[in-house]
Amino acid sequence: MKKNFFIVFGGLFFALIIWVIGIYYFDILSSTIFKDRIYGINYFNKYYEFLLGLIIYIIIQLILFFWNRKYAFIWFVKGFLITLIFMMFYEYKYGGDPAYYADEALKNIVNFRFGESGTYNIIIINHFFTFLVGKSYYSLKVLNSFIGFLGILFIYKTYEYILNKLNLKINRYFIYILFFFPSILFWSSILGKDPLNLFFIGIFVYAFVHFIDSPKLKYLMLIVLSIWLVSYIRSWWSLIMMISIFLYFLKINNLKNFMFFSILTPIVIYLMILFLQKNGIDSIQALFIKMNYTMKNLSYGGSSVGVAKINNFFDYILWFVPNLFTALFRPMPWDIRNAFTALAAVENLVLLVLVYKYIIKNWKQIYSIKYIKFLILLIFSWALFYVIISPTNLGMAARFKLQVLPIMLIIIGVSYEIYRQKNSNLS
Repeated sequence: MKKNFFIVFGGLFFALIIWVIGIYYFDILSSTIFKDRIYGINYFNKYYEFLLGLIIYIIIQLILFFWNRKYAFIWFVKGFLITLIFMMFYEYKYGGDPAYYADEALKNIVNFRFGESGTYNIIIINHFFTFLVGKSYYSLKVLNSFIGFLGILFIYKTYEYILNKLNLKINRYFIYILFFFPSILFWSSILGKDPLNLFFIGIFVYAFVHFIDSPKLKYLMLIVLSIWLVSYIRSWWSLIMMISIFLYFLKINNLKNFMFFSILTPIVIYLMILFLQKNGIDSIQALFIKMNYTMKNLSYGGSSVGVAKINNFFDYILWFVPNLFTALFRPMPWDIRNAFTALAAVENLVLLVLVYKYIIKNWKQIYSIKYIKFLILLIFSWALFYVIISPTNLGMAARFKLQVLPIMLIIIGVSYEIYRQKNSNLS
């Protein structure tokens, strides 16, 4: 109790110390992000905005402290050390989209309509967030980070559920591995699409894994809501979710699977047609033209494996098979260009070793577990889309992978506990 009290409130005291003695450094580190905000919101005081963000962080910290001390410590690292402190160094060097999102969201928006684009929808959503946390770049960033925190928490609860169902011991350190895995910790703490996208993915994974065992209305509603709401952030994620469910029930070996398969087939086809029409794709040839345009467009400004031309499904398969590895495990050490790709390369090397040792070497047993089967199919469904764009820009590949990286870690975590139990029984 005393230790947790010291950690949380010691952190708050540390925050106040930084506020008092770090004003000069804050002025320098915040210069880029506020310079990038050129759309008419510069009259807000940056010190006021940071203080408001700090207040929102403290409110969330106090709620978590009285709910779960372990979550409170994780939020201290994520919400304060990363979101409010470390992120300033990143923003000072790169600035970018977060400043634009905040600038637009802080305006007085009178006429709005969801659905125009994911970027526009994020602006509208954050505009409504200002009524909850005030008009501050930092308070919006803290709230987005907390939404990312909740998304990861849903995924962690899925991990606990799977291990309980398999009668395996829950690794007490796994929660820290999941939350503090560098790419997850960083990209879920920004102001933008990533935390919200991860939140809906977390709800979807949690609900569907429970639905597999208990097809209750509450889980079905969560699945439908997550599929619907994520379409406003990244529309293709609705298709990814639907395709993963479709593939899971593809093996029609009982009446329940047959019913779901019969219902899902026309829905998936209909959604795919809507998605293609929304993106101006009215033929197979137009689809490949869109693929080639996207690949070429994203290949600029980042380390790339080269862009191939895809003219038909055979070309797509030839591209997909070798580049599935690229989408999941690159950049690797030989791809390092800067500090971010270096960190991603170390992560990917660790992931590759763990996947080989605990999953590939025991593939049949792992895939036979119904929960793991679904998670693997979800990653495969993601790869059907992201294998087009991730390999063409390895600098952005790590950010794209945030969407499935926690799921990969769950599979590794469960596989490790199976491996450990098997070795324990042998000895």
